[in-house]
Amino acid sequence: MTAVALIIGNHGTPDQLDLCLASLYAQDHTDFETLVADSGHDDRSDDVVAHHAAHLAGGVRHIQAPGSDANLASALNAAVLSTMAEYLVFLGGDCVAQPKFISAHVSVADYGYFGYSETLPLDSAITGAINARSLGTGLAFEERWLESVSPAWHARHLKGTALGKFKDWLNRDTPGLRYWNADSSSCFRDELLAINGFDRDVEDGRLERDVANRLQNNGQEPVSAGPAGNVLRLLPPGDDWRALSGGRLPAELAPGGEVRAVNGLEELTTEADAA
Repeated sequence: MTAVALIIGNHGTPDQLDLCLASLYAQDHTDFETLVADSGHDDRSDDVVAHHAAHLAGGVRHIQAPGSDANLASALNAAVLSTMAEYLVFLGGDCVAQPKFISAHVSVADYGYFGYSETLPLDSAITGAINARSLGTGLAFEERWLESVSPAWHARHLKGTALGKFKDWLNRDTPGLRYWNADSSSCFRDELLAINGFDRDVEDGRLERDVANRLQNNGQEPVSAGPAGNVLRLLPPGDDWRALSGGRLPAELAPGGEVRAVNGLEELTTEADAA
């Protein structure tokens, strides 16, 4: 069986991270390790990780990005370097995953491809109603329950369809509908190493497009993990972390285009060795 590491890019609040980790107990694929990749330090997140590390099968490790100016790419790269798992599944720390989330990504694992699914943003009513019980019982992923909590949200996003078959609205600046999704994507570790991981010079909000383009420039094709791989994103308490504020522009998607991150895994390793 392919060794799997779930890497959680933690950019939300400790309360959101707590729910994200709580959603992992119901996973039908149970053989995985969990790495929480943090670009900042929050003692409350330490407590959340410690609690779930004591109860979640496979354990949870807290990976802190090195340096005072660390960003999400730094944290994700540090997590990639900290595991030897063959297959990596990425989940947003402000998202909750359906019970078949990991198995959906593992089912499409194949060299030459990277998996992706979609993110459905929740409103304040559903975000406030989701808790350990609704996650453990699966209620949080039942359309009837979602509709009962917020009819307006349901009418806007689902309108009587199955979860996952909703109007495309995410990442419209990425090439087509096939993209790397920071909340729900996967690939072989070797293929991420081949492109030098995530580029730390690229702004957090542009990471998805950058890594998707470089993977495709290197010959990896995107493949959907399907509706089971879709995740629900909890309403952020403040400004959306995806807001763009500068940084290196993403690599272009082009035959023979840029493949390796300019400031990625190799550079992070060199810095660590020099420290």
